[in-house]
Amino acid sequence: MKPDWLEPLDAYGWAAVSRNLLPLLACLCVAPLLASRNALTPWLLSPAIGLFIYRITVVMHDCTHRTLFRHRGLNGATGLVLGAVSGIDFKSFCRQHWKHHESYGCVGDPQGFQYAELRLMTSGQLLRHIAKPLLGVNLREVAGESILSPRNIARMFRTGQFAIVVPVQLAILIAVTGAGRHPMLAALPALSSATFGLFFSQLRGIAEHGAVDLDAERTVRSHRGSWLDRLFLYDVNFNYHAEHHLHPQIPSCHLPAAHRALSTPRVSRSMFETLVAVFDRKRSLHV
Repeated sequence: MKPDWLEPLDAYGWAAVSRNLLPLLACLCVAPLLASRNALTPWLLSPAIGLFIYRITVVMHDCTHRTLFRHRGLNGATGLVLGAVSGIDFKSFCRQHWKHHESYGCVGDPQGFQYAELRLMTSGQLLRHIAKPLLGVNLREVAGESILSPRNIARMFRTGQFAIVVPVQLAILIAVTGAGRHPMLAALPALSSATFGLFFSQLRGIAEHGAVDLDAERTVRSHRGSWLDRLFLYDVNFNYHAEHHLHPQIPSCHLPAAHRALSTPRVSRSMFETLVAVFDRKRSLHV
């Protein structure tokens, strides 16, 4: 373990925040302009809005480990703001993520709903499972992390975090509704996140942890960098997922160097290729 691998890079962190937050804000601001011409057109932005909200949660992940920025407090503050943008309570997000590190692939894994039952599915069931988030079904699995969860609301009032969450959410509502000119668009960010956002999250979860064979134990995969994966499924070097689970204290900016230097499991070519391979494997098992 090289000492410089434990030092986050602030420029890297700000770049990650900017390349995901700014496109999301652009989509939200464009929505009311489109609505002025046609009331249905803004809803075509839902996949892009859901994608960037999901990508923001990937950046939040590094804040959970306090590895996006050098200053620990800046990680916490950035995680809180990004959580407010995405509608996720940062404290609950942190708690669930650390449970995932402790129990991935086992009973009690908070992300297990994405991939735990893959062994028992036929190829047809797998396709239906992949499509479930687009119907909002996965929302019930993550409702406890929402800023609207009663427990989270009560805690945010006690701690004063609502002083950050409320203004951020009001700014989003003002932007997406055109200062109230198109009130129906207030639902656009939440619906995009609850459908397309959770859809992209589940695809990545299956690629990283999905096990097909009945005798498979805890599965974690790394993948080579791919522009398609990088656009739709990960940011902040999340493709080096096995390395991250082995050494969660290493900031993601140094994971490529750690991957080159450490002895890690075989790396798959791309996440989408892994998803196709999982489907083909399921189909061959049930022919």
